[in-house]
Amino acid sequence: MNIDTSNKAAPGLFPDLDFAGHGSQLGDPRNSTTGKSGVELEAFSQMVSELPRGYKSAMKQDNFYLLKQYNKRAQFQDSDNEISYRDFKEYDATLQRENEMRQKLQDLEKALSNNGMKIQKLDNLHALYTRDTSSTTVRRTRYRTRVSSFMRKLKPSPMKNLVNSRLRNQNSSLRPQGSNVTVIIDNGKPECDFIDDPEVAPKKLTIIQEELAPISTISFDESSSIHMRELPHQVTIQRKLQVRHLQMISLGATIGVGLFLSSGKAFSIAGPMGAFIGFAIGGSLILATLFSFAEMVALIPLITGISGLCSRFVGDAFGFSVGWCHWLSYAIGFASEVIASTIMLSYYKNLEQIATNKSMMALTITMIVAGLTLVNLMDVRVYGEFEYFSSAFKLLIVVLLIILMIVLNVGGLKNDYIGFRYWNSNKSPLKEMSFGPFRPTFDLRDRGYGATEGIPGLGGIILSCIASTLTSVFAYVGSEIGFIAAGEARNPRKAVPSVTKRIFTRVIIFYLLSIFVVGLNVYSGDPRLLRYNTSNDISALIKGVSNYQEIINALGGSNCQQENSDKILPVDNPNQSPWVIAMQSFNQCTLSAFINGVFVAIGISAASSQLYASSRTLYSMATQQKAPSFFAKCSRNGVPYIAVLFCGALGFLSLLCLNMNSSEVFFTFVSIGALGSVIMWLGMNISYLRFYYALKQRPDIISRDAREYPYKSPFQPFLSIYGAVLAILLIILNGFQNFFLWNTKNFITSYITLVLFVLLYLAYGWMKGSKIDKIEQLDLDSGRREMDRVIWKEDLDYSLNLKEAFNKLLTYL
Repeated sequence: MNIDTSNKAAPGLFPDLDFAGHGSQLGDPRNSTTGKSGVELEAFSQMVSELPRGYKSAMKQDNFYLLKQYNKRAQFQDSDNEISYRDFKEYDATLQRENEMRQKLQDLEKALSNNGMKIQKLDNLHALYTRDTSSTTVRRTRYRTRVSSFMRKLKPSPMKNLVNSRLRNQNSSLRPQGSNVTVIIDNGKPECDFIDDPEVAPKKLTIIQEELAPISTISFDESSSIHMRELPHQVTIQRKLQVRHLQMISLGATIGVGLFLSSGKAFSIAGPMGAFIGFAIGGSLILATLFSFAEMVALIPLITGISGLCSRFVGDAFGFSVGWCHWLSYAIGFASEVIASTIMLSYYKNLEQIATNKSMMALTITMIVAGLTLVNLMDVRVYGEFEYFSSAFKLLIVVLLIILMIVLNVGGLKNDYIGFRYWNSNKSPLKEMSFGPFRPTFDLRDRGYGATEGIPGLGGIILSCIASTLTSVFAYVGSEIGFIAAGEARNPRKAVPSVTKRIFTRVIIFYLLSIFVVGLNVYSGDPRLLRYNTSNDISALIKGVSNYQEIINALGGSNCQQENSDKILPVDNPNQSPWVIAMQSFNQCTLSAFINGVFVAIGISAASSQLYASSRTLYSMATQQKAPSFFAKCSRNGVPYIAVLFCGALGFLSLLCLNMNSSEVFFTFVSIGALGSVIMWLGMNISYLRFYYALKQRPDIISRDAREYPYKSPFQPFLSIYGAVLAILLIILNGFQNFFLWNTKNFITSYITLVLFVLLYLAYGWMKGSKIDKIEQLDLDSGRREMDRVIWKEDLDYSLNLKEAFNKLLTYL
């Protein structure tokens, strides 16, 4: 008896198929030529539930694989499990039946995937992309094996039940209501293990599947909803961040002391135009790198992060070395932001003891580190909201500062018109002062006396721009944090391109425009600015403080000067930010105090982002067996608490400034961390280039020109080549100033990260090998196929209320 095959909820799911009633026996499909397939439900569901793990490969090799498997289960009396046909018409009909069954199986897999269910037996995703090391060591006793087998016989197979439910309830919708579920790739441990650890033997898959089968607790209620139990000891980071969270986290990580404090070094060595050119070159490197890498992450969004993709597309030794340099960059950056925030706190008279009293400084640093660690131990949704509003505050402050700088420049707030005064060399009021778009010479010894004893001419300008570019690198550290947070994004295929497209706007507005407008209002030779080459001769600096006063008076006087400023000016001056100096030159003391306080808050927020990035990087390294496994342990809320506590403890490295010059410790950390980021950017560009050429050899996947391609970065592969070449040049030139004015300690800190990278690469290659796979052997399927099966339903179109419309506008800005 045939049943009604109409399906109003999902029309076309079962095309041209007649279904027999349960238990009925149909004729041998090999002998039918009607083009319609009569299928016994019990036999078909049993066939699907018992398909072996390699069934897809078998289907490619055998054109009638499903028919043969069906014949076995249907128990045809005359079946010899071989398909025969007398003429082309019978062959065509038999082939059509096979295709119809394959289509039904494909639709069933898609339906299960939409529910976020891990399909047992069918391409066992949990076994393929998760390695449970504890499972492989469990020894099953004979008694336990018999009990488990008996219990499985008593309990119907979940897969079998689902097949029957899908075939018999055709009027039910195949896409259940509710939010998107991504447990296909996130259930259990991360999907990196069998991708990034080639030493795991395939034979272990059987053991893992054997251990997982008895504890599976998938159940189905009357509405076919799917419930999955969280496996014990397998809690991982969870996808809870929305697109707006990723955008603001990526923004907040970069707006910090690198822009508001360290930029003074670029002005003092290169002048306003040289600083602008340096930040523009650094910005171009960031754009080239992130545009390229975003294309990879959008197509293959693995939570193994940057290190995992470098291992996948270059080599394990390369990914291991890049991963640790990547982590070091963030870990050192965390301590750097804490030191800078502490220095700026001493601006206020009531807090001046922070810069002069070791106990007060230690207490302040401890409170900042402990507070930020506590924030990062919270649920990632709480952290996401914290970063969302703090980054929105940063955005608002930067925009207001740009507007304020323009107002002051044109003579607003009862000040004189400035215009391009500091860019005109003919308007220098003293012989010790040298106005102009560039510094007159490349003078590493200059302390504010005109920079007249260095390398002049075009060579000096080029060297100044190189130094300015190297300074800008620290300001851009953290721009790639959106890729790190993508492992906790609800919809990475939408979030990553969305975040990347806003990088261009962020670089243009928040960096280049900011550097340009503040360069109009501050003299680049101001002795209060940070110097590119710090000196250890503090006594000489203190002796020269009185000589600076004449220059400072010519710039507007020592407005807003604190009583203790002369004591700490050459060592840990809290007024070294070019923004604060510009406000003081305009005699805006209240504004300068307010802006300095804002910079402290911004520095603390940036430190929080650095801690988040370092902990997640360490977590992803642990999941790949590139770091101790206990760093992969997560709390019930999906927070890698051990990694957070360890990286938070490294924040106490900032206590080194108790026995050393705080600015000197700050510059040391900046140099080490910045080079680690450049090495990471080089690895990202190299990985993309290999991905790009591997994708060209796989036209069966998807074309970069296809509409369905998640994100296509522009000007490839030339953009990525440019990023790789520029990164190599910056790595080589990182300590070039030491060849003009030798300083052993500066030379070591300039290249120690590169030495660490080489040593890590050689050590890993010696222990586990450093093979680099050929382009045609690169894996472009793992992870991508699973994401292709998921239909994301995060941001459906519907009418927005006033609050949602405001949030959407804020996120767009």
